[in-house]
Amino acid sequence: MQQPINKMRYYLRDEVVSHNKKDDCWVIIHSNVFDLTPMLRDRLDHWNRTLDYLIAHAGKDLTHFFHENGEPRTEISPSTGRPRVLFPPILEVAISEFSKTPGAMWSQDPFYHIGRVTKRPRIIRIINTLTAQTQFMTVCNEDSIFDIQQKYKQRYNHHAGSYEWRKFSIGDKSCSVLDLNGTLDENGLMDDEDSTVELPPPSIWLYYTDDITIA
Repeated sequence: MQQPINKMRYYLRDEVVSHNKKDDCWVIIHSNVFDLTPMLRDRLDHWNRTLDYLIAHAGKDLTHFFHENGEPRTEISPSTGRPRVLFPPILEVAISEFSKTPGAMWSQDPFYHIGRVTKRPRIIRIINTLTAQTQFMTVCNEDSIFDIQQKYKQRYNHHAGSYEWRKFSIGDKSCSVLDLNGTLDENGLMDDEDSTVELPPPSIWLYYTDDITIA
């Protein structure tokens, strides 16, 4: 199998929601996913209430607080008549140079930008021909087969790499190897989005290669 190509990561909203703690804090802004954990770790000895407010929003979608370019939305303060940001934690920064990009707010900082929310979740079936087990998974439409393999490995089978990942081609009686760099659609594993009848989820077949050293 060919080596995977590094590219933008995509996430399900359910994946982002689970990162909702002080030591594991993700947020969404206009479908962009930010991991603010490094900044918060850097501030542990210099904490304040505004950072508590940020933690209260961990794992959530903050789009309504920001413009599409990542700049914070503002309002006019009734007491001073001056503009103030709607989401005060945007003014917080990491203190050490190691953890930040100088002069950039974290909503515009590529250091914290780890990916995007998928435009369309997909349900697939993964069939292990060795154990005869079928696992249904929800993945991102933009995921490559390699991305799906890694998610399956983390959730269900540490030795997922010890299998050949195959598909049945239409009209064929045998399986063909999947392109690890291709998406489901690029590998011909379509779903029923545009179909007039309900179709079963696309299936991926795992064939054991007798090599437990691959993880």
